[in-house]
Amino acid sequence: MALYGAFSSSMLGMMSQAASLRTIGVNISNVNTGGFKSGTTQFSTLLSNSLDHVSDIGGVRPKEKINVSQQGNVVATDKPSDVAISGSGFFILNSAQDGSGQTFYGRDGSFDMKTVNVIDTITAGTNTIEVKDGYLSDKNGYFVQGWAYTNGTVSTSGSPSSMRIDARAFLDRFEATTEGTLAMNIPADAEVGDTEIYTIEMVNSLGELKSIQLTFTKTGVNSWQIMPKTDGTQDPMVDTVTLGGTVEAGDTYQINIDGILFSRTAAVDGEDVGTELVNLIAANPTISAKLTPTTTAGSNVVTLTALNATNTFYTTASTGEGVTGPTADTTASVSSNRATYSTFGSNGQMTSPTTITYNLNFAANTDTTDSVTDGAIGTTSMTLDIANLTQFYGGFIPHSYTKDGFASSNMRSFYFDEVGNVVGVFEDNTFRKIYKVSLGVFANPNGLTQVNGNLFTANEMSGEAEIKSAGNDGYALFMPNAVELSNVDIAEEFTRMMMTQTAYNASSTVFKTTDEMTTVARDLKR
Repeated sequence: MALYGAFSSSMLGMMSQAASLRTIGVNISNVNTGGFKSGTTQFSTLLSNSLDHVSDIGGVRPKEKINVSQQGNVVATDKPSDVAISGSGFFILNSAQDGSGQTFYGRDGSFDMKTVNVIDTITAGTNTIEVKDGYLSDKNGYFVQGWAYTNGTVSTSGSPSSMRIDARAFLDRFEATTEGTLAMNIPADAEVGDTEIYTIEMVNSLGELKSIQLTFTKTGVNSWQIMPKTDGTQDPMVDTVTLGGTVEAGDTYQINIDGILFSRTAAVDGEDVGTELVNLIAANPTISAKLTPTTTAGSNVVTLTALNATNTFYTTASTGEGVTGPTADTTASVSSNRATYSTFGSNGQMTSPTTITYNLNFAANTDTTDSVTDGAIGTTSMTLDIANLTQFYGGFIPHSYTKDGFASSNMRSFYFDEVGNVVGVFEDNTFRKIYKVSLGVFANPNGLTQVNGNLFTANEMSGEAEIKSAGNDGYALFMPNAVELSNVDIAEEFTRMMMTQTAYNASSTVFKTTDEMTTVARDLKR
């Protein structure tokens, strides 16, 4: 009888509205939950099957739909580690630090640091403190995935990985200084011989921040000498004198050092004149106070090494045939004791040179006649742009100094920019891009499978994620110091609640009326 089918349809109606009310309750309870996506209950017709395709039982079946693609409310926070996505896409998360775990997708950008591996131990009295590395993670402890910057650039073509953000994460990364720019005014009314000193900083090949003292000495009209001085020991000057030809009895070989002539006439064929000349030079107190002569027996090669980097000398050599010429003064890897002369025009502007190249050496100060070997040596070649030096009246006034490179340093903090870069703030007051956060984009985000923690996983309905980067691919931008809350609309939820209550009451009235009518039908046979 069709009347009994009304029990089924009204009961299914009440059950469906109860399911809708449950969805509304979940939405309202998560109105301020980060990354939560609201659901709506949709209904489909339910019919029973019979042999003659005629049904006397009908009803409705509820089905919940999650509004994943709808943007949630974005609110500002005071945490630099918080970031919200404005647009499409999801944060890519992995349950394992090495990327071997399960992949999840989410919109909640309230991130923090999760410590993982022990990288050092510190003993303080009887206590041992373990130092662990830390990685960017979400509230569920899953690791946020991104790409690392290398030498100032980032490649988004590879697979993203977990991002280490602890203070020591970039301690082994540095970039030696190669270029600097100096702008200043040198006093035009200075007297010849007047000096001015200015100290600049640069990063050596060991990643250490070092100082270079530039001494400006006026040498003439519109002419200045610029002499650099490092905070370490420079290699001494070295001259090598080769006594060429075959030594025969009666041949005379001479070496002139700073105007002092040392001469040896061979007594026999093949005489070791190099050793004889070294003995003569070493016996001279004036020259031996500046340098040390050495030779290898039979080589006829005399090496003259300055006692320190500040000592300089000029050398010529000649043979018995009267051939003479200066030897080349060379510096072994370090030439920061070299002076550079700057010339200014009548208008006070620099005319030459516009750049200076210094080969600099930094090490512990020692009194040695050889290159420094006790400990590591940091070196670098730096080109200093001095085109902006001027010579006007008004004193020695530095305007600006800039350089490239950065020193080895602990990371103090970090923040996000609008295209998803993680920018590190370091103790040397530099700001460096260290990572770029990756985004997972789906063809059908509403088809994702919802799991605990306001996260989602991919399935056949959603399709596989396309890994994109914010800004470049046009999918989304990031909002730093903000988080995305739920996309629940309270007013809409209360409207649905009243509609659900009305529909439930109507179904219950149908059920009650059907019961009364069946009671009447039952009593008719009496």
